[in-house]
Amino acid sequence: MTSGYRAVTALSIRHPYFSAGWPGALHLAPEPPSAALMSRFGLLLRGEPRRFVIMAEASQLDTFWRARDEWPEAGLSFTARSADPLWAYYTDVRAPVFAESTTTGSLRVNFPLASRDCPTLADWLAAAPLDHVIDVPVRHTFWKYLLIGDWGTLDTLHCADLAGAVSFAEPVPETLPDGATVTAIRSAAPLPLAERPRHRFQLRRASGAGARVLVPRLPMAAPVALRREVIDGALCDVSEIFVNR
Repeated sequence: MTSGYRAVTALSIRHPYFSAGWPGALHLAPEPPSAALMSRFGLLLRGEPRRFVIMAEASQLDTFWRARDEWPEAGLSFTARSADPLWAYYTDVRAPVFAESTTTGSLRVNFPLASRDCPTLADWLAAAPLDHVIDVPVRHTFWKYLLIGDWGTLDTLHCADLAGAVSFAEPVPETLPDGATVTAIRSAAPLPLAERPRHRFQLRRASGAGARVLVPRLPMAAPVALRREVIDGALCDVSEIFVNR
């Protein structure tokens, strides 16, 4: 084989929270059996803007291919962890994709190698690197607006989605832990958290002449404002969004 390195397998990890579609601050570490195999045959992990690539030393490829019986059936296994402290807030860490994780929020990922029915090294290299994709699920929460201050008559207030896709429950009074009473308006269904949400919600007041806009663009939910509360008898994720008057 020629000298140098070549890509033999690649993996993209997508996350819908991010506007670019791919999470930043993600670090991959090989699990011990895969680390030993990579060290033995000169395999390296290279991070690219939208994917991770396993590079093989060209002079070792023949030897690596002859050791196929030692390859893990699922491929090279890694643990992916995010350095972002909010990762577990905007990620649905209870989803099945995290079932094999050893720590909360970490993700076990595999880089598949050549299939068992691939006849030769040349055939494998002709197709490599195949891009494998893992989709990380985003957390969905009820968005709850907490209106602080005097907003007038409760039953005339409502939140409106300019796109008409999201509906909201009726406003209700709510008591905060410090004893203050505020007006709460919650989305009728959970919404996905997003780095740059595209929604445009307004706070309006109904009147005889139609609807008066009180807040032309309500703030969006932030991951750090995650709470848990019982809604219709079930414990749910809620994003609290405070709006002052």
